[in-house]
Amino acid sequence: MYRGFGTPIAASIIRQAQQGRRDAQQHIFETFQTAVLTSLLGLCRERELARDLAQDVFIQVFAKIHQLRDVTAFGGWLKQLTVNCALAHFRKQSWLVLEANDQHQPVDEQPYQQADWLSHCDDIEQLMQCLTKAEQQLVWLYLVEDYSHQQLATLYEVPAATIRQRYHRALKKLQQAANHGAEHG
Repeated sequence: MYRGFGTPIAASIIRQAQQGRRDAQQHIFETFQTAVLTSLLGLCRERELARDLAQDVFIQVFAKIHQLRDVTAFGGWLKQLTVNCALAHFRKQSWLVLEANDQHQPVDEQPYQQADWLSHCDDIEQLMQCLTKAEQQLVWLYLVEDYSHQQLATLYEVPAATIRQRYHRALKKLQQAANHGAEHG
């Protein structure tokens, strides 16, 4: 049964990996490779880039695993490392930065309810193509990876109100694209 980053793993395996044991590292890789790749695919939408970033993530995991103090927090630590690795890559590409001239307008505070209609769409992947890569990331991190607006604000280094505005704008674009597709489909 696939559980993503919440997949249980024995503390002894983590400790052995911290000691540099290759068999323990292989076990961690095999246990979490799908979760890491799935998350990265959602963030970047390109299979080859996701694979490259996954390699980078696991290189960082095994280089930094000795820093992990609470072995029971491994899944959350790995998820954060995965997202940080992807965002670092995208910052280098410069498309992570969303519109700089965000106007802070009131935003409906029911973001999950705003996105409920997405679950009824036939082809969400196709629909997401109307968004910029940065908007796709934001929607993915919020709706799929369950990051809060405040956590996203910290990751993107902007105020939470800006994240809410950007998310709201992305949802509007998705809804307009869905309505346009329904009219012409």
